Amino acid sequence: MLLLSLSFRSYGQHATTTLGPLLKEIYAKARQYSLYTSKADWNTLEANTDSIRSTDDFLQRVRQLFKTLGDHHGALYFGGKRIGMQDTVAFTVRPALKDAFRHGPVEVKAQLLEPGYGYLLLPGTSKHDKQTCQQYQDRLCELDPKNLKGIVIDLRLNEGGSIYPLFTGVNQLLGSGAVVRSCDGNGAMQDKWFVEKGRLHLGNRIAASVKNGCKAGKNIKVVVLISQITASAGEMLAIAFKGRNNTLFIGEKTYGRTTLNAEFKLHGHYLALAAHFLADRNGHVYDDAVLPDVEMTEGDNFKDLHRDAKVNAALEWLKKP
Repeated sequence: MLLLSLSFRSYGQHATTTLGPLLKEIYAKARQYSLYTSKADWNTLEANTDSIRSTDDFLQRVRQLFKTLGDHHGALYFGGKRIGMQDTVAFTVRPALKDAFRHGPVEVKAQLLEPGYGYLLLPGTSKHDKQTCQQYQDRLCELDPKNLKGIVIDLRLNEGGSIYPLFTGVNQLLGSGAVVRSCDGNGAMQDKWFVEKGRLHLGNRIAASVKNGCKAGKNIKVVVLISQITASAGEMLAIAFKGRNNTLFIGEKTYGRTTLNAEFKLHGHYLALAAHFLADRNGHVYDDAVLPDVEMTEGDNFKDLHRDAKVNAALEWLKKP
């Protein structure tokens, strides 16, 4: 089952007698669903699964599986911890991005930069209920996009979560037709993602919907801001804007969790495996990060957007004829 957000709770240590069967199921799911299944010597990996002596032994086998696959998006959520290629990732986040979270979660924010030009900050959220999706849509409509010449979509603080509020929230800006396609490890296209009248379609399924409260001009110009911490769902929305006419990306290479996970509940734990790549509307497949058109690293100022170098660069481009 494909899910686009994940919640998990802490579980106590299991008796080692249950860990062998759990490991067998993990291997079976990975062998069947992983994008990278061909990288593994399954006979070697699956040997001696009945000889698990301790929880540490089990966790080491799980880590080795993800390392062998090269799957840095997938993980096993076990005992309240994420067990993957690296349980914690050594990653230096720039101070300006850290400071934005100093007082807690970032909220969705709409601001008119100057007449005719709007700004919409879209942080990540694990919520995907109808109320949250509508909140994102309502913030867009505060800007009255049908009367805008251009808009800045800021994904710099979007670390991932659910795609539902993101795609439904700005559905009027994405255009018609498939904006994302999922594909297998060989690049064969599978499900189409598209938005229509406030509804997000994932293949044949309507995943989420909002009541559209405004319209946007068909040719409105869009600048998408991305950063080193733009990840997962944030990257997926970025991919949805890739290939759109009158669109520019400014910022940094994103975090690089662009794969779509297949997720399974196994014995009270959650297993996530990178199972699909994503492609943009032009068929370009993203197996790593999303890259900007204009690279800018420093200059973020979330407290005063008029002093934000990237927002100013975006405005300059939006005003070009």
